[in-house]
Amino acid sequence: MFQAAAGLEALDQGFPSAAGTVTTRLAAVAEAGVDLSAFLAARPQAIAGAATDAWLASVLDQLPVAVYITDAQGRLTYFNRATAQFAGREPRIGDDFWCVTHRLLGKDGKPLAPDQYPMAIALREARPVRGVEVQAERPDGSRVPFMPFPTPLFDGTGRLVGGFNLLLDISERKHAERAIAALLRQDAPGGLAADPQLAEQRERQDMLRHLREAIAGGAIRLQYQPQFRTDGEVVGFEALARWRHPTRGVISPSQFIPAAEEGGLIAALGAHVLRSACREAAGWARPLRVSVNISPLEFESDDLPALVEAVLDETGLDPDRLELEITEGVMVTDAARAMAALSKLRALGVRIALDDFGTGYSSLSYLHRFPLTTLKIDRSFVATLGVTLEAAAITRAIIQLGHALGIEVVAEGVETPEQLDFLICEGCDLTQGYLLGRPLDASAYAHLTG
Repeated sequence: MFQAAAGLEALDQGFPSAAGTVTTRLAAVAEAGVDLSAFLAARPQAIAGAATDAWLASVLDQLPVAVYITDAQGRLTYFNRATAQFAGREPRIGDDFWCVTHRLLGKDGKPLAPDQYPMAIALREARPVRGVEVQAERPDGSRVPFMPFPTPLFDGTGRLVGGFNLLLDISERKHAERAIAALLRQDAPGGLAADPQLAEQRERQDMLRHLREAIAGGAIRLQYQPQFRTDGEVVGFEALARWRHPTRGVISPSQFIPAAEEGGLIAALGAHVLRSACREAAGWARPLRVSVNISPLEFESDDLPALVEAVLDETGLDPDRLELEITEGVMVTDAARAMAALSKLRALGVRIALDDFGTGYSSLSYLHRFPLTTLKIDRSFVATLGVTLEAAAITRAIIQLGHALGIEVVAEGVETPEQLDFLICEGCDLTQGYLLGRPLDASAYAHLTG
């Protein structure tokens, strides 16, 4: 595998021995600060060639650090599982050049020209590139700072035959060190499984693999929780993603959504949820709203407005029936970018709700600077209504503030009649919670949707 990855012509030109191949291709790992002396000593000595390469492939596939190999032109020929997770997409063998991520940016955040990618430089100048810090941008718009270690590979005659690169996520360096330590531990049968932290890492990788399959296979289902006016009239539903794993049962969104964000799957998951919710709502006889949560990483993508427009066209849903729920962090991370995206979405006629209001930054400037249509009072305040005076005062103030600015106010997490009575008395526009209706399949609310 690894000899072929360096270029088929290398087989006829005296490619280095298996031991030399292993040593050369893991040199970048050692230069990244990981002690490989014991690791190299542990490699099989009695086998060579393809057998040793297969052993190396199995080892690299277990490491929670991204490594990949190219041919002499920079065309991708091998990547391990951690590379796909790092890139937030499945790298394309034979199609990706010099880089496995969506694109690369400099440390300052400015995009790099492809010929300035570290691997391109390493192959063009036939030298290792070290000490460079760059950022990888994933398809969902998220960015990961890392240090690449591109190393050119040569055959026995000194001819360039390919390149090896290790992508060291700056925040994940210790994971790589622990991985190799676990693989070498003589008194720990099972290797990776013997280290609790690495076992957790393996479990996350398995979850990502199953989640990717679930998204592609349509196994992520939606449930809907109704929102009511204080007079009891239903106004719409919030769409909530649910995943029933074939062997582990129901997995909480608090687990699989962060996993999708970390693993670069949030764009695919978000598009699936958006499309499914809009398609469902378009089939209702009554023109009720549907609310869809947007991840901060998903919101950072420049493609979000275009995606929303395409889904609306595809499903035929009226734009004013779609509400996108964002959190305050979206506006803090990059205010200018957020303003541009929100303006495009509002121009489509889509409603914008600020979720969990009152728990984050809660800057009042957001309420008049950004084109918001709805405020959602965080459930933590609703839960303590009647328990603390502060919760009542904050809830009352949010309702009054929203009304003064012409913004609709929703209280979520309503679970008791006393909470509902307080919200009705204070003039809250909409209420949502288990007291009024649990998240259920759309068919369970057919009597409300018509």
